[in-house]
Amino acid sequence: MNKRKSAALVLTLGLLASCQPGTGAAPYDDDTTFNGTKYYETVETRAKFDRQFERNIDEHLEGGHLNDAYWNTLEGVWQNDSSTRPHNGMNNRNLFYVEDGDETYLGFRGRGLYSRDADLRRTEDGQAYPEGAGIISKEKLVPGRYEIEMAAFPRYGGISACWTYLTETGNEATDQNEIDIEIGGHTDGETFKYFWATSWTTHSNKQTVDVDVSKILYLNDGNFHKYTFDWYTDYLDTDLGRVDWFIDGILVASVRGSLVTDKEMPLWIGLWFPAWTNNAVFDTDYMLMKSFTFTAFDETQYYNETRTNAGYTQTTPSEANIKTLPYSEVLNLNKLSNGDFETWDEVPLDGTHYGWEVPSSNKGEVKTVGLNGNQALALTSGEGRAYTRQKLEETYEGFKYDYSFDARLSDATSKGKVEIHYVSKLGKDITDPLVIDIEGTEMKNYKGSIVIPEKTRNLEFRIYGESGTTYVDNASMVYVR
Repeated sequence: MNKRKSAALVLTLGLLASCQPGTGAAPYDDDTTFNGTKYYETVETRAKFDRQFERNIDEHLEGGHLNDAYWNTLEGVWQNDSSTRPHNGMNNRNLFYVEDGDETYLGFRGRGLYSRDADLRRTEDGQAYPEGAGIISKEKLVPGRYEIEMAAFPRYGGISACWTYLTETGNEATDQNEIDIEIGGHTDGETFKYFWATSWTTHSNKQTVDVDVSKILYLNDGNFHKYTFDWYTDYLDTDLGRVDWFIDGILVASVRGSLVTDKEMPLWIGLWFPAWTNNAVFDTDYMLMKSFTFTAFDETQYYNETRTNAGYTQTTPSEANIKTLPYSEVLNLNKLSNGDFETWDEVPLDGTHYGWEVPSSNKGEVKTVGLNGNQALALTSGEGRAYTRQKLEETYEGFKYDYSFDARLSDATSKGKVEIHYVSKLGKDITDPLVIDIEGTEMKNYKGSIVIPEKTRNLEFRIYGESGTTYVDNASMVYVR
């Protein structure tokens, strides 16, 4: 590679980028947007690849593990100064090899506010710190094509990210070099319609392109997609920088000019829970990586050498004790928190019972009781019906779920039901709910499937005890890919 510019400062990275959206952001407005893959496929008319470059990466988890030559695992916490949205950064214990037949994926486990896992860090009042996982390239990378094939983290509050980052001064106000793919940061109730593409050189010289990509996909659809950015420092002999972002080969965003760095940087991939996004209102879910490739551009795309090294705890993957789990555990994950009703304690941060809200319209008693050797939910009517609900946020038209729960009535005069409501962004039902009446005094399993109708943004799983006492256990909603 032609290193026509050079710089060297020996400093240690102490602060990771904030990744918040900048001002003046605008979607890429060329007529190629959402119009196919021709621009993606003709990249070498703009810059040839250097396929022999010694820092290229071709990671497909061959042999069922990460390549030690490419990566270190990453443990660290940054931007954890919010008392209302604490988090514990990234930890190796949340990295997993996920086996799917002959294929292996890298799983980044995200544990949210409703996780009851004993090994999570907690506040003095018992509130869990949400926690994710990450990896970092051993080498600093340069202009070229960066491509990750992943299934983004599908839950509100978690950020799936693939980014280059380096600060040479240790002060991001004067030096913050970064190019990002980010998914999950919106706070308007339609998080997964929007893709963030960001480019920084300092805190004030930055741009975030915030683009609605729902013409292509909803980003939490659970499927693997190919996310790409091409980083140029001399785009078409203009001596100007440019970054183009793609989803499944379709151009969705671009940033140009002085907003684009020319410094070599390590590549980071991970899942985390910053205070500037939504609360992590779930138990556990996963981001999955199938592959990552980096192919450098040739010497026409210059870069600036650096000697700054990334901080935080880094461990070679083979020494990181990464455990293995079957893909079925990810596929069949219950999206309802505390669906086994093994606790009815309140979560300090939001007052729910690990996801279950008892609204003011409740006129009875809602509690857990021992039933057949397990804990179950008992809803006993009083001045009116007993009632609890749990919301599944960011569910979009066409998504499919399998529901299941066990239930019975206390006696022949009791009445109870479960309702699944399809709720708009404004909190209104957009169609009639699915109503399942509970019958009989023997525990019975109720199950079925639903397809989300248009304009839905949230599901609500509601349980009612209308008269007498209704018992419910093992409530689940499983997303169907």
